[in-house]
Amino acid sequence: MFDLNQLETSYDKCLKCNACVASCPVSAVTFDFGGPKHMGPELKRLIDNQQIIDDKRIEFCTLCGNCDISCPENVHISTLTAYAKAIHTKKSGSGFRDFVLSNAELVGKMASAFAPVTNLAMKMKPIRKMMDKMMDIPEDRRFPSYRFKNFKRIYKNKTAGSKRKVAYFVGCYATYNAPEVAESFVKVMKFNGIEVVRPCQKCCGIPMLANGRMKQARKNADYNIKSLLPYVRQGYDVVATCTSCSLALKKEYLSIDGTDEARELAAHVYDAGEYLRMLKENGELNMNLAPLKETAGYHAPCHMKDQGMGSPAMDILELIPEYTVQDLGAGCCGQCGTFGFKKEKYDVSMKLGRAMAQSVEELNADYTVTECGMCKNQLDQLTDKAVKHPMQILAESYERAKQAV
Repeated sequence: MFDLNQLETSYDKCLKCNACVASCPVSAVTFDFGGPKHMGPELKRLIDNQQIIDDKRIEFCTLCGNCDISCPENVHISTLTAYAKAIHTKKSGSGFRDFVLSNAELVGKMASAFAPVTNLAMKMKPIRKMMDKMMDIPEDRRFPSYRFKNFKRIYKNKTAGSKRKVAYFVGCYATYNAPEVAESFVKVMKFNGIEVVRPCQKCCGIPMLANGRMKQARKNADYNIKSLLPYVRQGYDVVATCTSCSLALKKEYLSIDGTDEARELAAHVYDAGEYLRMLKENGELNMNLAPLKETAGYHAPCHMKDQGMGSPAMDILELIPEYTVQDLGAGCCGQCGTFGFKKEKYDVSMKLGRAMAQSVEELNADYTVTECGMCKNQLDQLTDKAVKHPMQILAESYERAKQAV
């Protein structure tokens, strides 16, 4: 099932290095995780010389990618740990809870179809206690709300005629939980004379990889590549407003699919902030931005940092007159996608989030900004500040500028 031979042997360079361990958020707060060096490169070395080894501690890897960022030898540690997760799931199996958490799109479709009832039920203590007892989903964990009028119902445009044109990879969160983010992105593109289409798409697969479901993640990757590549070949740029989605399209598909088509697609994928920054560098960005006399604290998602593109959201937001944005510099938020929804990981998730919550409190800005829906979920639980997506702020600035004319 898993072709481990396709993984490069560059991990031999890891013998005397512990940079990944020093940068691992989970290793910093618990000994339950073996650490990225042992669970990735060292475990792969043992497998090469013996037999397939299943280590339960791999469950505590969040696939945040901080190990990849810190590695001085460019070893793809998170890829090695993703395969270790897949081996563990295949050998040990996984329960109904992990099946539910790994299928964000399926849950989104069902929950949004009954959104008012779903949202009410998720706030009822008896139901949360039952989920805690029967599914090991902690009763204290906050859940994002779902929208009946989701973005898939709202936006059906499949073709564009502008000079620049965008194929929008919406992702599960902006589709089912926060359609206002997707709508704001479409508005921002419209203010820049760019038409947006929503191609057919499935979940990017990151939740599946995080739960060791490599086969399902590959199926979704194959579907998305086949759906998006024709747009690329017609001159569209593929843009995502979720950093986990853009990471999947740019990086993870190269590891789990590895085809020429995956590489062709990856070369045309942008994070939304990255795309706007590129327009600015090319002299194409609409600079008619109205002043916003607001202060914001910016939380950088791990999956944004893993793409090695700096902080494009901050670069763009700093263009808004009288707007002040400051990096919270707090590291991993601790939600880590599905990780924070698991009872046995909940305490670790909360420990990881303390530094972020403290940073938000100390900065005391008007609100917090982040691109990641799951980071927002943790921020909503641990802080009392509103949380916005960069595209919502940009859309507001553009709209105010238009009204002032």
